Amino acid sequence: MNLNHLTAAAAIAILSLAGCQKGTAAVESPASSKPGTERVAPTQSSDMLASAELFVSEQGRDWTAYSALPQIKWIDPSPKEYVPGRYSQHGKILLLGFSVKEVPNGRPGPDYATTKRNEGESTLSINGSQAAVESISISKPFYSDDYLDVLKKQFGATAEVSTIADECAPGEAEEGAGNGAFFAVSIAGREKIYVQASQQDGGKYTAGFTVFDLTRTRPSEVMAQLKCKQHQ
Repeated sequence: MNLNHLTAAAAIAILSLAGCQKGTAAVESPASSKPGTERVAPTQSSDMLASAELFVSEQGRDWTAYSALPQIKWIDPSPKEYVPGRYSQHGKILLLGFSVKEVPNGRPGPDYATTKRNEGESTLSINGSQAAVESISISKPFYSDDYLDVLKKQFGATAEVSTIADECAPGEAEEGAGNGAFFAVSIAGREKIYVQASQQDGGKYTAGFTVFDLTRTRPSEVMAQLKCKQHQ
């Protein structure tokens, strides 16, 4: 099984079982700057942006650096080994632009229930080897088809978000999930990062999930494997 899927599956389980605080966030309208690139109107500070800025900084490979981020409410106090040589640490963040909904708790049988909470309340996972953080994964409840719009609301006015591939086939096990896409994000004063957006089924006791995977290098091999339509 793909290690990214293992990590995402762990994040989904935590998101389904953990209760989060409620809240809503106002979102400004975006403005485009050039073909294929979106510039974003000012928004309030984003938990995804704070995590991404650290990820591409000089300290971004250091596991301990992330514990200082006040935007993340850590579930795991330290990284845990989930398969030999691979580590992950989970916390909770809030994505901007979503409202309160009835969210399934993910529990089977008589324990199944729904709870009202902000759809943007998400699980963040930092992943890598024992020596270094290599990627970030963010999983939110429900399918969101407009990935670009979600990302624009998170990265703010000084970032450029460009679609580099779309129409990517969902995984064979992702029943009902839509196509995925890939994006390049240029944050002011930082190196470019790449985001894979996808949907995961999550099982019949959930409403599905939207997952954003952040990497430092262009995921050309993954885009080819998923038979994406590449734009640049």
